[in-house]
Amino acid sequence: MNVPHAGRSDASAAGAPVPRATSAAYQRILTTATELFISTGIRTVGVDRLIAESGVARATFFRHFPTKDDLVVAFLEAQAADARRVLTAIRAQPEGARALLAEIASGAKAGMECTGFRGCEFINTAAEYSDPQHKTRIVVDRHRAWVRDLMVDSLVELGHPTPIGTAEVLFTMRTGAIVASSLEGFSDADGAFDRAWWALVDHA
Repeated sequence: MNVPHAGRSDASAAGAPVPRATSAAYQRILTTATELFISTGIRTVGVDRLIAESGVARATFFRHFPTKDDLVVAFLEAQAADARRVLTAIRAQPEGARALLAEIASGAKAGMECTGFRGCEFINTAAEYSDPQHKTRIVVDRHRAWVRDLMVDSLVELGHPTPIGTAEVLFTMRTGAIVASSLEGFSDADGAFDRAWWALVDHA
């Protein structure tokens, strides 16, 4: 596993492409897609609806995104870039290692107190695209690997004796909590999630 360090570029650590200048139409399409993909899902949203709600001509849409999958990739890369900015900034703070793990734990519980929570866009995309070689799945897997590696980096700094294995377990807990929140409305009323999370972090 490749472990990132706080001094590395967040984009290079995730293997993400360098953002390019985009037109107003591109941004309008991407903003519309983001709202629809998160609220409705990806496969249920057709190109015709994306074009209509973006308010662009069909030719303009396909000039920016030759296929719907290209738009899904752009959506995921934008979401990943936002997450990288947030997590990299937290990691760079004093006590950043523990703060980073606290932020990820908090994110795992985000759906527990939300009505109509639909889950994580990366988990949902992986569920809709089962082929691990599909270009959308490659973006999902790359981003999730980056988050796990950042968790390993934080655990190493905290002196954890088994940082790689523990990061894997913590990340599995996070994924399970998010999925359960979207399916059954999982809640952590007695704080069991937090206790289990920090027991692993503090290797108690």
